[in-house]
Amino acid sequence: MRRVLLLAAALAIPLSGASVVALSGTAGAAVKITCTTITGNISSTLTISGCTGGVTGGSSSAITSTALATGGTIPWVSGSTTTISAPTLTPTSAKKCAGYVKGSLKGNPTAEKISATVTGDTGDGIKVPGKAKGAVCLYPATGAITALKPLVAS
Repeated sequence: MRRVLLLAAALAIPLSGASVVALSGTAGAAVKITCTTITGNISSTLTISGCTGGVTGGSSSAITSTALATGGTIPWVSGSTTTISAPTLTPTSAKKCAGYVKGSLKGNPTAEKISATVTGDTGDGIKVPGKAKGAVCLYPATGAITALKPLVAS
């Protein structure tokens, strides 16, 4: 269950902006949405911010990590939404996560690559179906989640 929640948290970033490729209201015009920050906890809520491009309003509203664990909708502060499928997590190196200590046997964060399918969108013009991917740092001691690198949806 914890891995599923981590996956959901990681997936939230890509749709919230971590480089989401979208179509604007103008036919044929492609828009790239990039989100660089995710804050929150796997046992409560997450917020995606630092978003540019598209019609997100710069960030998401608070999202429960459990709502994304099996796929769900990301509400943007602009009023638009993006829906994703249940994400898939793949372990990756956590060496670039804040707080990582080489050789430490406990307390180090873990990192996960995230991938999902964009299954719906209202107001942003994101391509459906599309793909979302990125990476997050997970801190088991506190349940905190941060972005390892921007996520991309296209």
